[in-house]
Amino acid sequence: MEVSNKTDGARWHSPAQMMVGAAFGLGSVLLMGAASADGTPSSLPAQPDTLLAPAVVVAAGADTLNPNVVDRLIAHSVRGTESGTAFHLEDGRIGSVAHALIDARSVTIGDDRSLVYSLDDEGVSVAPEHDLATFPDRSDRGGLRIATEYPVVGDKVAAAGFARDERLSIDLGTVVYRGPGSAYGISQPDIFVISSRVDAGWSGGPVVDAAGDVVAVIVGQEINSGVAIAVPIQYLPEL
Repeated sequence: MEVSNKTDGARWHSPAQMMVGAAFGLGSVLLMGAASADGTPSSLPAQPDTLLAPAVVVAAGADTLNPNVVDRLIAHSVRGTESGTAFHLEDGRIGSVAHALIDARSVTIGDDRSLVYSLDDEGVSVAPEHDLATFPDRSDRGGLRIATEYPVVGDKVAAAGFARDERLSIDLGTVVYRGPGSAYGISQPDIFVISSRVDAGWSGGPVVDAAGDVVAVIVGQEINSGVAIAVPIQYLPEL
């Protein structure tokens, strides 16, 4: 998701916004895999570690991941609306990415926009050091189980997300790396690198193992190799 932290005299930041903004650096522009809801490209400075890829159409892996528990996320700010992905967990949380919240006044989850959140709502929690965010699930649809074991290099996984204004896509991939890493200048103690092809808008989407249990959250894609970057689900904040 493209996120601008530029501030002006009229801009208000909630505590959650200030926490995320401090982590990513106010005044910077960050691209993490979402697009404006109207599909209009935004002007961005060149960044060697920007995660973005051409649009791809994927259909594989639909039998691995339950599509009914993955939703489109729309962040509303004074700049307009931008889209990403969120997913429901069986423990009552909805997971997504923290960078989606920078400058956001409110967030809607689901194409029917039935779930609406303010950043000051009880239960909304962010972990900017891992680029993850949690919302309380106010629906009754259930959700994904959290995996009890993580996949290892070579294991098959599936990733899901909403590319721009398209329908949900699911792509099979393989774990090609797990260990320390860095994305957008933020050092992470533990990341997955996955061969799944993801696109702008997939940030916040789940990565599941062969049993359909969630193991990680997509935060972007490396532009040169086309591989996805994901943060282990253990770092998703509690409500």
